[in-house]
Amino acid sequence: MQAWFWLLLPLAAASGWWAAQYSQKKRHASSKAVLNSAYGQGLNYLLNEEPDKATEVLVRMVEVDPDTVELHLALGSLFRRRGETDRAIRVHQNIIARSRLSAPLRAQATLELGRDFLRAGLLDRAEKLFLRLLDDSRLSGDACQHLVDLYQQEQEWRQAIASAERLAAGEPETWKPRIAQYYCELGETALQRQDTAEASALAQKALEQDAGCVRATLLKAQCLRRAGELHAAIEAWMTVEQQNSALLPEVLGEIRSCFEQAGETAAWEDYASGLVQRHAQLSGSRDSILESPVQSSLDRRTRYGCEKCGFSSRKLFWQCPGCRCWSSVKPIQAGSET
Repeated sequence: MQAWFWLLLPLAAASGWWAAQYSQKKRHASSKAVLNSAYGQGLNYLLNEEPDKATEVLVRMVEVDPDTVELHLALGSLFRRRGETDRAIRVHQNIIARSRLSAPLRAQATLELGRDFLRAGLLDRAEKLFLRLLDDSRLSGDACQHLVDLYQQEQEWRQAIASAERLAAGEPETWKPRIAQYYCELGETALQRQDTAEASALAQKALEQDAGCVRATLLKAQCLRRAGELHAAIEAWMTVEQQNSALLPEVLGEIRSCFEQAGETAAWEDYASGLVQRHAQLSGSRDSILESPVQSSLDRRTRYGCEKCGFSSRKLFWQCPGCRCWSSVKPIQAGSET
């Protein structure tokens, strides 16, 4: 009997091992099935723009498998989209605190945490995280773009320029016009300090970035006029006709004033008559252009609207107050609708 016992003992041990493995595989398959089902359900909610329901599903998925980092990342992003930045910050901080986290996932979690801080207005903490990611080839573009937005909020224009120049190397059409606007911001500040030389140099840098930047042309012309160079100022303002003729009403008053200050009223009338002939949108304003005051008479008729968000006003903004886009506010032709 004892001999049979020793023979059956290995068999019992093997059976126990097999049963344990089978049970583990069954639990794993069950968990995987739950995750797959929940993943599909959560994705469906996201596609249908139902973030509340998607959040509930992802919470359940995390409870089933707490080591699923990608789900935590998605969950944190959903919290941020819903405005629950405190919860998003906690989720992403918990991910970063994991000792076994791979470098790519840690970098992605760092980027998401930086976005949380930026959304929460914690700009100093966001800046540190984004700067840390500039050497990561996969995420440096996103980090750099967030830094531009951050410096723009802080009105740190030189730092915004430095970050935007990195992006302009790959997307010059998108970023060079924005860099020009940042130089104009610096230039207008210099002009307020009565530093016309610095303001003029910054206006020139803006034009080097974007030759069609009307704002830079206006800044340059103002500097020339303050320096007493009336004819150079007139020539600068006249280039607006080539840059964007729709913005001519912004400069006609200045041009006329300079002509009159130089004692060249006849030259002004010849120029104004030529403008009316060249531009149909000015034909109805002929008397307003030739008679004083030019700017006030045109201002009552001119309206501006943002091409991106539809914001409208009686004033020209270089950055839309509604959507914060640069150079998106344009004159609205008389009789047209926003």
